[in-house]
This record gives sequence, structure tokens and C-alpha cells, in this order.
Amino acid sequence: MKDHPIAKYHDWDLNYVFNGMVKGLDGEPIYEPFNSITPSRHLTIVFNMFVLFQIFNMLAARKINDEINIFSGVFTNLMFISVWIVIVVGQFFIVAVGSWALKVHVNGLTTEQWVLCLIVGFTSLIWNVLLKFVPDRICPTLGEEDPKDVIEAEEDYRYLRQLGGANL
Repeated sequence: MKDHPIAKYHDWDLNYVFNGMVKGLDGEPIYEPFNSITPSRHLTIVFNMFVLFQIFNMLAARKINDEINIFSGVFTNLMFISVWIVIVVGQFFIVAVGSWALKVHVNGLTTEQWVLCLIVGFTSLIWNVLLKFVPDRICPTLGEEDPKDVIEAEEDYRYLRQLGGANL
């Protein structure tokens, strides 16, 4: 990268981005000596938090019309609950026993690390509630919709509400 226009990147070899190793003040990878023993625990935490954000967001994404109570009617959809539980249990086992096969720490995460991941993942639900109070005029809809499509969607929605009651 000697030809990069910004001087601070002239000695950069791109390894930081590709191998994910945190470097110390001397520029040497901190985790390198342990790399042959186990995959990184901090990257296991990052992976776990990312998946937990998705798991909690699955609950929030059930309601798309700014309903505050995202849990109303959650037990009326057995397929959703089944898939959600399989994903939660699967994530636990991936992190706990995935080891080298799934490039997570061989000893999984400690109880404190799991609690941290769950707390951070839960914040997606808090953000979901807060964002429901942001007026729609602040986030304008981009592009034009065909008025015919809008009318058809409203009719479909009314029909589905009649079929399924207030659980939609």
C-alpha cells in the first residue's frame, strides 16, 4: 500500500482486516500465540452478540405497524415459536460445543459472557420501542408507489384481519 494517498496507510499490510487479530501497541497480533490452541473468545462473543441481535429482532419484526406490544399473539403462531426455539437452542450449542468446526472458542463462553451477550442483544428490543415513537415524517418514504398497488394492499390487509382476527 506504498502508493496509497494517505501516508498512514503506506505501511499497512491489510492483515488486520483479513485475519481479525487485534494488534498491540507494538503492532504485533496479541492473540497470535493462542491461535493454534483455540479460536478467539472475543470473536466468539462478537459472533454470539450478532446472532442474538437477530434472535431478539425476530420478535420485534413480528409487528410492523408500530404496535408497542410485540408479544401479543406470539403463541398463536406455532411455526414461528418452533423455528425461534430451534434457532435459540442451535445458537447455544454452536457457541458451547462448536469448537474448531465452527471457529468458536473451544470452551465456549463463560456465564458472565453469555449474560453480557444477552443484555446487549436485548437492547435491540429497547431500540425497537424507542424507534416506534419517531414520527413517520422524519423517515420519509422514498420513491413513488402505484396508487392501485396501495389500494390492493389495503384491501388484502383488511381481508387478512377478518380471517385472523386481531392477531395480525
